[in-house]
Amino acid sequence: MKIFKLYLFLVCLSINHTIIAQKPIEIIKFQDLENLIQKDDRIYVFNFWASWCKPCVTEMPAFETLANNFHLKKVSVIFISLDFKRDLKIVEKFVTDNQIKSKVYFIDEPDYNSWINKISPHWSGAIPATLISNGTRKEFYEQSFDYQSLSNIIRHFF
Repeated sequence: MKIFKLYLFLVCLSINHTIIAQKPIEIIKFQDLENLIQKDDRIYVFNFWASWCKPCVTEMPAFETLANNFHLKKVSVIFISLDFKRDLKIVEKFVTDNQIKSKVYFIDEPDYNSWINKISPHWSGAIPATLISNGTRKEFYEQSFDYQSLSNIIRHFF
């Protein structure tokens, strides 16, 4: 009987953890993104990606590892999906299947040319792209990352 109760407890705990770990994808506009970028002195790593972009998908584990390793140093990773709005369910399934723990936003701005220069005048619009901001300092990268190069850049923000 004790083994059954322990098993039941562990099953409930794992179900509860799964529910907590899977955050809903919030649909935002560019103005919402601007507010996130200028939020506070915490270091935010905004990764612009799409589920169909192979380099984007390949680098996501590096960002997840960064978020896990630097969370005590006030570093937050935020994924900004640039998928088409009609593909929101695909993005939600991708996030669930790949157990993405970082916050994921879906930007609902079909005219990318109206806002990409506001992220960085150097951004051609290609992805993956990453903006790192701490409220007063911003750095933009239009490239793929591995964990080592990403963590080296983050260390310069401290």
